[in-house]
Amino acid sequence: MNREDLLDFNFDWRDEETFKQALKDSNLSEKEKLRLRDERMRRLELEELRAENSDYDDYDYDDDDEELEEPQPEENEVTDGKEKNDKKDRKSKKGKDPDGLIVAIKGDYPMRKTFVALLMCIFTAILPYVSYMHSQPGSELTEKYFTFENGYITDWFLFQKEFFVVIAAVILCGIFLVEEFFVEKHWKDIPLRKKNMRLPLVLTGLYALLLIISGIASEHKELVMMGVVKQYEGLLGVLGYLIIFLAAINYFCDTKSLKRFSWAMIITTLAASIFAVMEYMGYPLQSTEFMAHLIAPADKYEVARSLHSTSSNVHITFFNSNYFGSFCGLMFPLTAALGLGSKNIAMKILGLTAAAGIAVGAVLSNSSGGLYSVAGSGAILFIIYLIYWCRGTIRRVPALIAFVCAAAVCAAGMFYMVNYNDGFRKRFTEVVNNGSSSKTTVEEKRAKLAADHFVLKEICQDGSKLVLDDYSGNTVTVEGYLADSGINAVRFYDTEGEPLDTYVDDDKCYCFTDDRYLNCNFKFSVSDKLYIDLGYEKKLVFQYEDEKFKPYVHSLYTMEEINTYKGPEFFKKDLSAFTGRFFIWGSTISMLDDCILIGKGSGNYVTYFPQYDYVSLLEVYDTPAMVVNKPHNWYLGVAVDSGVISLIVLLTLLGAFLVKGFKAVILHPVQDRFTHLRLGIFVSVIAFMVVGIVNDSYVCVSPVFWFIFGVGWYSVSGNKVIETD
Repeated sequence: MNREDLLDFNFDWRDEETFKQALKDSNLSEKEKLRLRDERMRRLELEELRAENSDYDDYDYDDDDEELEEPQPEENEVTDGKEKNDKKDRKSKKGKDPDGLIVAIKGDYPMRKTFVALLMCIFTAILPYVSYMHSQPGSELTEKYFTFENGYITDWFLFQKEFFVVIAAVILCGIFLVEEFFVEKHWKDIPLRKKNMRLPLVLTGLYALLLIISGIASEHKELVMMGVVKQYEGLLGVLGYLIIFLAAINYFCDTKSLKRFSWAMIITTLAASIFAVMEYMGYPLQSTEFMAHLIAPADKYEVARSLHSTSSNVHITFFNSNYFGSFCGLMFPLTAALGLGSKNIAMKILGLTAAAGIAVGAVLSNSSGGLYSVAGSGAILFIIYLIYWCRGTIRRVPALIAFVCAAAVCAAGMFYMVNYNDGFRKRFTEVVNNGSSSKTTVEEKRAKLAADHFVLKEICQDGSKLVLDDYSGNTVTVEGYLADSGINAVRFYDTEGEPLDTYVDDDKCYCFTDDRYLNCNFKFSVSDKLYIDLGYEKKLVFQYEDEKFKPYVHSLYTMEEINTYKGPEFFKKDLSAFTGRFFIWGSTISMLDDCILIGKGSGNYVTYFPQYDYVSLLEVYDTPAMVVNKPHNWYLGVAVDSGVISLIVLLTLLGAFLVKGFKAVILHPVQDRFTHLRLGIFVSVIAFMVVGIVNDSYVCVSPVFWFIFGVGWYSVSGNKVIETD
């Protein structure tokens, strides 16, 4: 076949095998072959559109345009029958074309759609760094759990991010409603109207409905809308995530928007990497004059410049180093895939630099979850790329060179930092060994503490008595009684129920002569408060009233009962595992019986968690005063906030994406310019889901995840990507 016939489509180009053979036998360049494939896909798409919209062409097809002119068959019965068979063949082969899903169409793709997508890219790129001082007044409820200074608690990094998300969600809703009711009636190809988009629409709507119902039914409605202090992920924030998710599906269906998405993700990741290194070197972002002016009013400028982490862990503007670690795990596979797969030299260099930088950031954050998610996602990327290489999905020689170079640079960089930078080596060792087998066992820890602590095993109320047991089998009982003088007093008994000999030291504390109780002493004040010193930094405090010792919390109020651990025995074996997460997870699971249909409402976790479980707190944190305000698990947080059913809905949404992604990325990968983008998003979602086991959903990272998730859902669903470049 000569070159002119091939370029003019003067052959049976509708048949896939004939078309492939013609390309194979031709002497066309790779660029010309790519253009022919795109043109064939465009023509097939146009024929399908004309068949489906016989009297209404929403793609502005023009028969007089020479560029789109196609040879018309003779109008006879034989030709008509052949066309019908061709259409059936194309429908049966739909979605199986290996040459990509990019479609060129006649007519301008609405500029407003690409503009909205651009705004979403800018919003997501700057959101992690949005900060401004917010002073939250305390209430009777929140003061039970948090410490307020002069009646206020100051937040720098969370509230304004949630406010930003809510405003963005409102704007996106407004734009979509205007398009839907006043503009888009002539444009039928709206992604959210597609049949394969019904599943995310239904699941997202159901999840939102359960969130709203749980909020309405919540006992503490003042915490629902914007969330509780030090967290600020309320009902409005989570609904904002879902709107961002749907908007990403709806507006990122063209090549220009997807290219902007790629650049936005690389730039924000590169910025986070630079800021992390700056903070590690002693120059945190907020200490710069420019940033301090941005995040604080004039009278608080110096306060902003003095902000710093209470530990050596890097967190930038993410409030907590664990949340920065989650961000690292989310962005590493995406930027790595974009860098490896891009033919644009600038994007390749910046993408790989961002990936390497954010991997270093995971180490600097001292977040085990972040580092493990980076390592795990890197392993998954390597396995999938190895599959691509074996199949010939990617060009083997350039891919091999790229992998070897990237691995060599990463290995050399890590070797240099670990061997020649003492601070980095120490940080890396701490992160890697956190939770490893080298950690002290529970029994070893208790034995070590027993040297100078009364290691509490159980504490319970028994009428006017308070009974304390330790792990050595010793018991001390405190009994309150009314003395002859008419005031309340206390007396003490040993394991056998015999009175204990006591003496009063200089601090007016009761101490024991019995060697079994040398590590504990008691003080009973004139206000009927019992202070128990078991050798820890802080004392247990009880108020004796109504002939009963009641926990006296924060010097504010009393509790009728002492909370005890009621979770699964599996976690009880080592409550301090995963930096105390076993204790929190087990206690949270014990709450789920009351959260089957609906939850407690957004922001209400802290009010329902069994706080002041003294035995568990002393074992895990060595203090009885710790307040648990988050579950350290995304999935448990969803179950408590909006119910177990809503968790099932969320898992179904995530699971459906994984199934679609597995098919589109691994089983039948589509070969076009966005192959690596799909792969990067697929692995990023997996990484975030994994790190969600040990970290919460937070307004610093979750909007970015839902944005990526929305773009990914459309891209792995086999939908056409419109050529707008």
